[in-house]
Amino acid sequence: MNASITLIAATGPGSTVPARVPFRQLEPADLPQLARLHRHAYAGQSRQRNLGRASASTDERRTRIAEAASLVTYGPEGQITAAIIVTERDGEAVIDELFTHPDHRRQGLAEELLRRSMHILHTLGRATVAVTVEDSNSAALALYLSRDFRRVPEGDNDDA
Repeated sequence: MNASITLIAATGPGSTVPARVPFRQLEPADLPQLARLHRHAYAGQSRQRNLGRASASTDERRTRIAEAASLVTYGPEGQITAAIIVTERDGEAVIDELFTHPDHRRQGLAEELLRRSMHILHTLGRATVAVTVEDSNSAALALYLSRDFRRVPEGDNDDA
């Protein structure tokens, strides 16, 4: 079993550089396509995360902030290529999922979604965002550390 690491970052204002890829807010109608993408993104891995926990959040947990910061990138025919799902727990913004279809990796899609989502959270008054990552997921850790996420001290991540 892999250990998890909780990271947190200040949202801060995003750059004014135009997006390199088309993106939009996640919509409820996207969920079937998103579930298929999630399966492809984690295919071949010993443990897949439960997308239902992130995407089918109960109405009381879904907020305007989480919905505004949950984004997808899409290809020329409208197919979703990557997604970031942000929820809110106990008043804190949390990245529940960030994943890319295997055929679209290494194109900066996850970084673009993370950057845009953090900017949206900042404009909505959220000073920080947290994420929990398996310590064996070196690609995810590298991405988050490159965006100035820092490890939450051991005793502080029980509720993250």
